[in-house]
Amino acid sequence: MKKYKTNFSKEELHEALYANANDAIAIIEDENKWMKFKEKFEIFIKKAKKIPVLGRMIDDIVCMVSLVDSYVKKEYKDIPVATIISIVAALIYLLSPIDIIPDMIPIIGYLDDVAVLLFILNFGVDKDLEKYRLWQKSNRKLALDNFERILAEELSEIINDGYLAAIVLCDDNIIKMLIVGDQNAEIPVDCIIKEVNVPVRALAEYDMEEEKSIIAVIDETIIQESIRWMNGAEKKAYIEPEFEEKWNDYVIQGE
Repeated sequence: MKKYKTNFSKEELHEALYANANDAIAIIEDENKWMKFKEKFEIFIKKAKKIPVLGRMIDDIVCMVSLVDSYVKKEYKDIPVATIISIVAALIYLLSPIDIIPDMIPIIGYLDDVAVLLFILNFGVDKDLEKYRLWQKSNRKLALDNFERILAEELSEIINDGYLAAIVLCDDNIIKMLIVGDQNAEIPVDCIIKEVNVPVRALAEYDMEEEKSIIAVIDETIIQESIRWMNGAEKKAYIEPEFEEKWNDYVIQGE
C-alpha cells in the first residue's frame, strides 16, 4: 500500500497558502467578487460536512467565511489585513486546492487542506476567530434587543387604546392577543382577539437556537413599557396547549 505524506514543513504550507495571496487580495477588495466566491464556497461547505477530516473543522471554516463577509461589508474591522488575506487564501485553497499530496483516496486527499487550515489557525487565526465570535454574540444581542423594542411598539399600535389581557403563541407561529377595553376589568372578561404573524424569518437571523426560543423573545417583548396591560394580568406569553383551560376566563366578542 502506498504511503502518503501527512507531515508538511512550514515552508511547504506557507508556499501552498500564499500562492493564492494575490487572488485573495482581489476578492477582499471587490465585494461582488467576494459574493460570487462566497456563493460557491457555501456549496462546497455542504459537501465538506460529509468528509470526516474536514467535517470536524466545519465550525471554524464557517466562522472564517462569516468573518470575511463582515470584513468585506465593513461591519467588522478589528483584524489585521494580513490575517484576512491568509484566511481568504486558505478558503481559495480549500475550494480549488493545489495539492501537496496525491489525491488518490478522497479522505487522504484532503489531509493537505486540513494541514493548511491548521497552519493558519496555529498561526494565531484561532484567536482572531474567537474574538470575532464574541463580537458576533454581542452584536447579535444588541440587534435582538432592538428587534424586541420595535416589535413591542408594533404590538402597542395594534392594542391601540385597549389593554392586553393575555397573549398566546399558536403552533402555526401566530400570536393571538386578547385585548380588553377596561384596564380594571375582572375575570371573566369581555375581549377581542387580534392576530399577528411571528416574524420567523427575521428572528432566524439571530440564531434563535443559540440565543432564545421564540416564546422567550415574546416574553421579553411584552414587558416593554410601550405595552399597556390589564391590571392583574400575568405578563407572560402562553403556548397554545398551556392556555387551553384559561380560555373560559375570556368572553370573545364577535364569536
